[in-house]
Amino acid sequence: MADTVRIGLVGCGKIAEADHIPGYLGTGTCTITALCDIRPERMEAVKRMFPALQDAACFTDSAQLFASGLVDAVTVCTPNDCHAPQTLAACAAGLHVLCEKPMAASLADATAMVEAARRAAVVLQINQTLRYNAQYQTFADLARSGAIGEPFHVRCIRGGNGTPNVGWSPGADWFVQKAHNGGLLLDIGIHMADAMRMVMGDADTVAGLVDTRLTHIDVPDNVSALYRYRNGGTGVLELSWTMPGGAGYLEAYGTAGRLRMGFTAQPIELWQEGKGDQPVSFPELQPRDNSQTVFGAAILGRGRSLTPGEYGRRALALCLAVEASSRIGTFVKVEHFDGEEDI
Repeated sequence: MADTVRIGLVGCGKIAEADHIPGYLGTGTCTITALCDIRPERMEAVKRMFPALQDAACFTDSAQLFASGLVDAVTVCTPNDCHAPQTLAACAAGLHVLCEKPMAASLADATAMVEAARRAAVVLQINQTLRYNAQYQTFADLARSGAIGEPFHVRCIRGGNGTPNVGWSPGADWFVQKAHNGGLLLDIGIHMADAMRMVMGDADTVAGLVDTRLTHIDVPDNVSALYRYRNGGTGVLELSWTMPGGAGYLEAYGTAGRLRMGFTAQPIELWQEGKGDQPVSFPELQPRDNSQTVFGAAILGRGRSLTPGEYGRRALALCLAVEASSRIGTFVKVEHFDGEEDI
């Protein structure tokens, strides 16, 4: 087996620029040999930003890239509605796939993606990046290690005063369009519901409310959810694109203490019963391998992916159940995927 994985980048927008390209350039095992975008000017722009990509081949049709023989694997960085069809096509071509979250907009599509990767014997990894983030992973490790006793409640609020097509990625209006499977729940919610699962394990049921009134778009811009986990514990998730000043905290409560962290530079804080009123802080954390490094290692047989397709499907199920509950006005069951151990 070769020591270098040839990567094709499908979609050259903001997430490619901010995460995937710098992530691959730092792996030492992966090289980006091809770019694909329906806008040639975007490919030229990333080549100017990243001189290491000067020799990458350019395609405006992903099918041509998949058939080119120039890549061993692809990263799918396109709008949400493209994730499933492009991943299925790449698997059919025998290519490994790192797909941006959400992996799909339906559990049927997510299951089809997992099964396609299994049939093709290729790695399917979903870019649930919190699994590779030192702060979130340390938080989850502390909660699961017994530092706070048995976790029984987790709470997360993540809010801002603006949509990503205005702030983070100006002009990327698919973020707020139902036709492209946009919306707050599948953008940020899929990260935060997954972070809560890292602490509590799988959820059995959820009650949710979604709102689309405040910004007059056709996808949710405010979300509230209540989870019941298999361990008997509970969770509360609040998300907003319309919150003046913003807010952001993740908290876990256990029988012997509690944990709290913010989403900026604030350290994790641990309070333990019987050890005084001052928390222990964790300001400096050991870096973790990024998603692209782990993907390359999994392809080369040097380890397993931390966020395979099954993992991405679990995160998706936690979000789609919120939408379903909001439609019918009652608790709904979370549809778990059968056939993969818990991760």
